[in-house]
Amino acid sequence: MLFDLRPKECMRELFGREEEVKLLMKAISTPITLLLGVRRVGKTSLLKSFLNSLDIPHIYIDLRILEDGGYSRVQLYQLLSESISNCISKWRKMIECFKGVRGVRISEFSVEFDWREPSLTITSLLNKLNDYAMNKTREGFMIISFDEAQLLRFLLGGKGRIDFRRIMAYAYDNLRGLRFILTGSEVGLLLHFLGLDEASSPLYGRYISIVKVERFTKEKSIEFLNKGFKEVNMNVSDDVLDAIIERVDGIPGWLTYFGYMCFESRSASKETIKTVVEKALGLVGRELEELFKRSSQYRHVLKAISLGATSWSNIKRAVEVWIGRRLANAEITRLLNTLINLSIVEKTNGEYRITDPLIAEYCRKI
Repeated sequence: MLFDLRPKECMRELFGREEEVKLLMKAISTPITLLLGVRRVGKTSLLKSFLNSLDIPHIYIDLRILEDGGYSRVQLYQLLSESISNCISKWRKMIECFKGVRGVRISEFSVEFDWREPSLTITSLLNKLNDYAMNKTREGFMIISFDEAQLLRFLLGGKGRIDFRRIMAYAYDNLRGLRFILTGSEVGLLLHFLGLDEASSPLYGRYISIVKVERFTKEKSIEFLNKGFKEVNMNVSDDVLDAIIERVDGIPGWLTYFGYMCFESRSASKETIKTVVEKALGLVGRELEELFKRSSQYRHVLKAISLGATSWSNIKRAVEVWIGRRLANAEITRLLNTLINLSIVEKTNGEYRITDPLIAEYCRKI
């Protein structure tokens, strides 16, 4: 169902991403591909559907799970074990590359990596997967994908920590059978972590493909909603479609949420839009309040932008009025840069804008 709230996992469920699929197909000829876009634009749906459409071995790794274990080495090895085990039933020969490896426990449909084994490094595991890809697959390569890859930065530094930039740089230079796809909704943080333009970064100077996932146009949004409502045998007036598109600005996640709520209630009206937006604002609020715990100044900066202060000077002036004191120029710049790195704010032609209209609406009310 097009209005299923879970990420899509096959091409017949995916809507309106034909061009991005073509770009991804071309991009996997390069060692590393970045799949970038704002929150709820559909990166995970695109990635999963694309991977499942290929007759090429692939591993999908959702890095959000690492947070539960404090981004520890043991949590990483457990995640890798589970992610590889999930694809063994389809790619049976993959398990053979780990036979006889110290620190690896193999059963019929699973593989488990012992993080305590000193010789069992991430690089050694990738070498085994590279051998499998080059010698046991028709294409001669396989794909390893990391969803929300900006979280890899939390594995840096400290005893037992892991620098994935060095690992990917090694794979780029030496492991011809591996392709990496990295998604990121906090685009600035991901790019800063990778350091593609920084001479000190292990990945500096290497060519990396970038595929951007944009929000739907108004025309595509209408087509998406009409197709979804046709699937659930509902007729929705054009003025209702126009109203919800105006509120969410073509972000597929919110359009899907609206369609699902209409399907559940069997109602699609201006009143339904109000109910959906209220619930969506609740979700947005919970996400933003975590950010505001880091600094209350983020609240003031976002409120200023949401009320129409789009220049650096106007934002600074508004925040200073609300907090009753002057702020250093560097502090405002730091706050804005962080919001840009989180993909909550974007800067175009010297003007700042909140990327999600529902975030802007929430910030106007706080």
